Formats: sequence, structure tokens, C-alpha cells
Amino acid sequence: MFFGKSTLPLSEKSQLTLPSNYREAMCNTAYLTQGFDRNLFLLSHQTFTAIYSHVKATSISDPLARLLSRLFLGSAVEIAIDGLGQIELPVNLCEYAGLGKEIVIVGQGEYSELWSPALWQKQMDSMKDFEANAH
Repeated sequence: MFFGKSTLPLSEKSQLTLPSNYREAMCNTAYLTQGFDRNLFLLSHQTFTAIYSHVKATSISDPLARLLSRLFLGSAVEIAIDGLGQIELPVNLCEYAGLGKEIVIVGQGEYSELWSPALWQKQMDSMKDFEANAH
């Protein structure tokens, strides 16, 4: 299970060293795909497979189902985790999420989100808008 928030450095080669609890949960392989909010989803094999099964079960005649499939599967990559717990993020996904020298990793239970610090701050600001959130 992934929870909490950390800010981690991203190397010039787009390499990220995962926290030790992530390494154990991912078992040498991770999946990375576009998120819904200009972020990235980092998933274990088990979680990726479960979501894929759900996406696969939707009807291709449903325009929203096709959109979900394109977003989730069309940008997905399988990433090896090396012996040091590092993963290399594809350039196109880094560009999509606006990632630079730092990444905010936010646990979401079965998966994690990767954010640029600036976009994460916007999320934090919107979560602090108690009046808007009450509706």
C-alpha cells in the first residue's frame, strides 16, 4: 500500500530513486502512465493488471471507454527497477507532467501519483479552498 508524500530528486537522465517500501511492493517492475491531472500514475504489476482488466471489459462502442483506454494504455510503459531502486522515466511522460529536477510522489493506496512541485502546489491550494470543496 502506498501512502504519504515525498519530494524526490530527478536526475538529468530522468532517473528517479524509489523509496525502499516502493521497491519491495513493485518487485523489480513498475508501470507508468499518464494521469488525469497532468500527473503520472506509478503502478505495480498487480494494480496495472487489475485496471487493465477493467478497461478491457468496457465497450469499445462507448466513446468515454475509448478515451480511457487511449489515456491509460496508450501512454503506458513497463519500467524495470534496477538494483539501486532506480527507474528511468520516459521523456514524453516527463514532458506531459511538466517534471523537472524534483518530483512529488503521492501515495494513493494501490498506486502513486508523480507530480511536478508547481502542479502539486496547485492541487494543494485547491484542496485548501474549503468553501469550494463543501459543494
